[in-house]
Amino acid sequence: MKPDRPKLIFWTGPKHSGKTTATFELVQKVRSAGFTVAGLLAPSVHDQDRLIGFDAVDLHTSHRAVLTRIGAEGTQQIGAFTFLHEGIAFGHEVLTRPAALTADLVIVDEFGPLELGGEGWRDDVEALLSDAAGLLLLVVRDRLIRKVADLYPDKTWVVISATRPGGADAVIGILQARTKPQPS
Repeated sequence: MKPDRPKLIFWTGPKHSGKTTATFELVQKVRSAGFTVAGLLAPSVHDQDRLIGFDAVDLHTSHRAVLTRIGAEGTQQIGAFTFLHEGIAFGHEVLTRPAALTADLVIVDEFGPLELGGEGWRDDVEALLSDAAGLLLLVVRDRLIRKVADLYPDKTWVVISATRPGGADAVIGILQARTKPQPS
């Protein structure tokens, strides 16, 4: 963790540990505290208890697009999942809208192997770090934190566990500290 007022939060947990569910709960709490939220959530999609992929959900409008599916024809394969062009295009659109540039908190679920390879939401995250007014929260698997942090050595960041109690309160505390005037 770096000192000062972070611009970037790594919201972490192990693979398939409930990070997205915890992120959805975080969104509700942050909004209830009076802050605006934009960005993307990538909830899992199941067919009869079998994971078949992930969708992309716009946190500002609640619109949804298919992001990945097992066995689909698409643009990029990561493990068993194929990323679909429509879902990637949808995500880029969501992350470049005015809502993402002006929100108090912008969420990107998830920043993973695709982004570490320079694809996926990587360019959008870099633009948001440069241009967005608010705090950026990246949902990251705990085993990838160091690699993601190494991409942004000049940014002030903090790691918060998505799967432990108090994580949402920590994010709200950071948002509140960002809105207070700093002593000169």
